[in-house]
Amino acid sequence: MTTEPLGWAELFQDRYTGTDSMLPFLSAAQLLAADAKVVLDVGCGRGGAVDTSQPRPLNDLRGPGRTVIGIDVDEAGEQNPAVDEFRLIGPDLRWPIDDGSVDLAFSDWTLEHVEDPQAFVDELHRVLRPGGAFVARTVSRYSPLSVAARLVPNDRHARVLKRLRHDREALDVFPTAYRMNGEKALAQLLDGRFEWSVAHRTGMTQYLLAWPRLARTVAAVEPRLPKAWQMALVVLARKR
Repeated sequence: MTTEPLGWAELFQDRYTGTDSMLPFLSAAQLLAADAKVVLDVGCGRGGAVDTSQPRPLNDLRGPGRTVIGIDVDEAGEQNPAVDEFRLIGPDLRWPIDDGSVDLAFSDWTLEHVEDPQAFVDELHRVLRPGGAFVARTVSRYSPLSVAARLVPNDRHARVLKRLRHDREALDVFPTAYRMNGEKALAQLLDGRFEWSVAHRTGMTQYLLAWPRLARTVAAVEPRLPKAWQMALVVLARKR
């Protein structure tokens, strides 16, 4: 009889299964990846959030008969342990991927950094096959966290984040733009070419863990805020 725990540990932790964005985003990505042969990690980064000590990290979409390609503007993406192949995005920002070759594309905490949303969506539409899907998690531009971040110059973000999240390395902090991080902006970009939906989820407490009393207060208040003010957006889109 096996003694291995069944399922992801996060399924049994209240702070994830309540209103947090982790399970909706990664569960959708894993579910769609099960039927995909080519998966594209857009803005893959170096994979600092991939917990390689676990036998099956939630954010590792690799599997038998499936190729995960990571793309990024930063060469650090070569270090990502959850991709089978890395390709560097050049100065023209064209994705180094063939037309219509991708079954599933996903992005985790990347959309907030996109400077040209229309070009991003044009490339997404180009590389996805008809019926192919896109899953993304990003921060809402209207959340208190985003509003505060926009008051801090980009060159100081790494210093501030290090105080809020001790596990956040400076090399994983990039300039933010917040140009495709609300329902109105997404509608302008996706309507017509995609079927799509967006879910609003909480998550501000992860930046307040150094102040437990404040974190508990925010955890109680954030789910009651207007949806757009909650921290995270989980975007699901399928190419028509």
